[in-house]
Amino acid sequence: MLEAFFGLLVSIIGILKWHLQGVDIGLIFFGSYCFLIGYLVFRSAFLPRILGALMAFAGLSWLSFLLTPLADYLSPHNLAAGVLDQGALAMWLIVAGVDNQRGKK
Repeated sequence: MLEAFFGLLVSIIGILKWHLQGVDIGLIFFGSYCFLIGYLVFRSAFLPRILGALMAFAGLSWLSFLLTPLADYLSPHNLAAGVLDQGALAMWLIVAGVDNQRGKK
């Protein structure tokens, strides 16, 4: 439920384009959203755990943009990590899907 709430907040904040002292507030919730999805995937039996770890890393990559010096130091690697890790989960779901038999053990 918390993950769905953060997803909704990301959408609303993105539409309203809220910024607080130069920081995109949507990144706080989007990074948390990605991190929570990573946790859920890691704990599930339906998807490989590596995808959950990658998604949690993507969440941390997005959260690194909150600290400007850190974001400048890690740029463009933090952006690439976020996009590639989220892409890996999306591609896995498109190509392989969810293993229902694995979850019934």
